Amino acid sequence: MFTIFDQQEDLLTKNKFFNKICVFRLYGMFMFNTPTILVRDLDMLKNILIKQFEYFVDHSNSLFQEDINPMLDKNLFSLKGNKWRDMRATLSPTFTGSKMRGMFQLINEVGEQFVDYFKNEIQTKNNGKPMNVELKDILTRFTNDVIASAAFGVKCDSLRDRNNEFYRMGAKVSNLSTWRMFINNFCPKLAKFFRIGLIPNEVCDYLRNIVIETIKMRERENIVRPDMLQLLLDAKNGTIKQDKQKIETDNSFAAVEESNYTQIKKRIYLDEDDVAAQAFVFFMGGFDTVSIAMCFSVYELALHPELQERLYLENEQVLSENNGKLTYDVLNKMKYLDMVISETLRKYPPPIFLDRICDKPYTVQIDGKEITLEKGTILTIPLYAMHTDPNYFPEPEKFDPHRFSDENADKIVPLTYIPFGSGPRNCIASRFALMEAKTAVYFMVKHFEILPNEKSIIPPRITTKRINVTMEDGFHVTLKPRNQGFI
Repeated sequence: MFTIFDQQEDLLTKNKFFNKICVFRLYGMFMFNTPTILVRDLDMLKNILIKQFEYFVDHSNSLFQEDINPMLDKNLFSLKGNKWRDMRATLSPTFTGSKMRGMFQLINEVGEQFVDYFKNEIQTKNNGKPMNVELKDILTRFTNDVIASAAFGVKCDSLRDRNNEFYRMGAKVSNLSTWRMFINNFCPKLAKFFRIGLIPNEVCDYLRNIVIETIKMRERENIVRPDMLQLLLDAKNGTIKQDKQKIETDNSFAAVEESNYTQIKKRIYLDEDDVAAQAFVFFMGGFDTVSIAMCFSVYELALHPELQERLYLENEQVLSENNGKLTYDVLNKMKYLDMVISETLRKYPPPIFLDRICDKPYTVQIDGKEITLEKGTILTIPLYAMHTDPNYFPEPEKFDPHRFSDENADKIVPLTYIPFGSGPRNCIASRFALMEAKTAVYFMVKHFEILPNEKSIIPPRITTKRINVTMEDGFHVTLKPRNQGFI
């Protein structure tokens, strides 16, 4: 049985369809002109992502073609087979809790800079009155400055210097043209022939030069900074160390753990292009994907003042119990903040789909019959549909952080909630992304009462024809200082 879908077809239409066919273990369909197998069966999903992962190691297609963007083709998301395993094993020590603690101070500095800007704007330009903002604009600038500092070692202030070069390059990546995406995804041979890369060469060259020049400067002047580039530099030199003791598990509900699958593989030494390619993944993911999650969190809090007030009070209580200072560990003690972020990632998962490709023939029993998936078969996991399936999440359209409370979390069926994927090929940077999102929401709620205004769309109306879930007409809210004495 096959169904044909246009890649740009209404997401909500697809979603209703995907939830109707969940009775099938596998379902054949076309995504535009690409045949794919839709997987909704949880047992099958567990086999693909975890138990029999060796059959489904790779993503279906790299959007970064080696002949067009040789550096970008080296990033962890694009690598395949043994190259992916070796790179994952090399990079995994950079994402432990101890490494996140080191980088937290950089994110905290950006948060303080962010609040200082709005303190000044409200006082000097708004006469102390509440200020209307569009969240996508301001939080994209927040994430830009975080990525610049924590991943590339570059200091930015994108709210004050709105056209700084780092932000301009990020905007070029965030606003990928539809035709570039279409050609690279569905017509890779045509893209290769005309050398049409997904990312403009200007952006690739800019980021590569930052990485190379920063590496040279740090090696020349013996500079060590607690950022991602330093960790990648240590990996390049083979000097990065595994934590001697197992770091406590991040208590974020959405965080994923590193699999033992890559631990047995060899670690490799990275060249400058390898380092630049991995840093670029942070640039892409952090600039847009994480900022959208922040936007939805803050927007939902604006629409639910009772939830916002509870979050504010519980954050303040945790802070007062820990000497009034925000640290990585204190941030992770803020349980209700984690519940809010977890529910945001359920209702608005950053990727709409997960994908895998069958790397070798795989036979599965369905209704007493053997069905063989041939090598090269593309498998699609409709993440958005699963996260909003009423069979797993009652009243899925309702924003309810209580789903992730201690008394309810165990009721969530395994593999129905996987915002960062699952198994060996989960998102390696989930801890970093959660730390960044929590920090932004913490600072906004601590200093401002966030209110809807005349431009706010209630209930939220999402864009249904994009790869990522986002708001159709922007995230418009009003920031009202919680304590007038702070300005």
